[in-house]
Amino acid sequence: MSDFTSGKLLIKKRTLSQWLVLFAFAMPLFLSFFTSFLGIGSFIKYTIDVAWLLAFCLTFFKRKLFLDRNVVPFVLFVLGFFMYTLVLYAFNFQSYIYYLWGFRNNFRFLIFFLLCAILLTEDDATNMLRFLDALFWINIVVTLFQYFVLGYKQDYLGGIFGVDRGCNGYSIVLFAIVIIKSIVSFMDKKENILLCTVKCLFALVIAAMAELKIFFVMFVIIIFISVFFTRFSWQKPVIVLIAGAALMVSGSVLTEIFGSNEQLSLDRIMELITSTSYATENDLGRITAIPIISRTILTEPIERLFGLGLGNCETSSFAICNTPFFEVYGGLNYTWLSSAFLFLETGIVGLLIYISFFVMCMVFAIRQFVKKKGNRLFSQMTIIMSVICIILVFYNSSLRFEVAYMSFFVLALPLISAKSAVTES
Repeated sequence: MSDFTSGKLLIKKRTLSQWLVLFAFAMPLFLSFFTSFLGIGSFIKYTIDVAWLLAFCLTFFKRKLFLDRNVVPFVLFVLGFFMYTLVLYAFNFQSYIYYLWGFRNNFRFLIFFLLCAILLTEDDATNMLRFLDALFWINIVVTLFQYFVLGYKQDYLGGIFGVDRGCNGYSIVLFAIVIIKSIVSFMDKKENILLCTVKCLFALVIAAMAELKIFFVMFVIIIFISVFFTRFSWQKPVIVLIAGAALMVSGSVLTEIFGSNEQLSLDRIMELITSTSYATENDLGRITAIPIISRTILTEPIERLFGLGLGNCETSSFAICNTPFFEVYGGLNYTWLSSAFLFLETGIVGLLIYISFFVMCMVFAIRQFVKKKGNRLFSQMTIIMSVICIILVFYNSSLRFEVAYMSFFVLALPLISAKSAVTES
């Protein structure tokens, strides 16, 4: 923050916990730069775990902890989910290491969500969204360079998220957040038509180049919900026309690159969603994963309800965290789908509990929006992002990787705004 009248640079004072939360948010976005470009080992990603864990300890284990009443239900939810997994593990015990690794992979983002809601201010959140806007353009440039100069495409076209197989899926989260903010802002007359159009077009064209057909579905969903949760204005029919044109252009790009068999159509998208396999003939499909697991692995009703225990199906680059289950069934690639992973470890009950978290976030955001409380944009973004996250649970495993910190930050926006409103009053 700068004071131009006095010529002095004012730096906002933050607590160590707040800095740690900001580090956990930003670091995942530069992991590929550190590991691939600078050659630093992948161990650097575990600094993020140190950050959120230390922030959690500093926040929740101090003598006086003030929790905004809006945050309390979410704290109780996380605590309840934790107790559910802990009690079930008592009946499915294999190793303390397995459970701790499973806890880390599933609860770190929920804890980060709570830390954002408790520690960040509305100004912090606004600046973080601006940061993602800037990163969006950097990602576009890097992606175009990777495609036209380095020759990467499809699963390997990840922009700032690297060129490893499957990294293209991480761009979905960044694109979704930036496009949600842009479209909602345009409809509420807070962003000009040219900027919004260019963002949408670039996002859709890059999605076509990376063969991310699911983003086209998400884009339509974003438009539909945005129309519903914004004021009536001339911007609404205009954005629908812009969206249609952008979809046609990106669809043509998709067909030009991958042939007529990959053209954008409702039938092709439904085929993608309902396919009986994810990438190979031997793995699980997005929609068929749970039915197949129920027939072949979790054959007992009690197992289908409660799973095999959190962490008991985990895998890792650390040999000590590789479970016997993964050694046998890893070829199914269940680790590529959050829904399959959760179903195996926590059962249908655990999967429903997990999904209910996103529903809670949506309900709270809708309530804030209807009552005209807090930041209107924040509520609108969370409503849409909650739906996107539910889709991602079944589409891939991005909500289990570091890119998910962005998603859970957006989900916390209405809580950040509600707390800031109370503080200001």
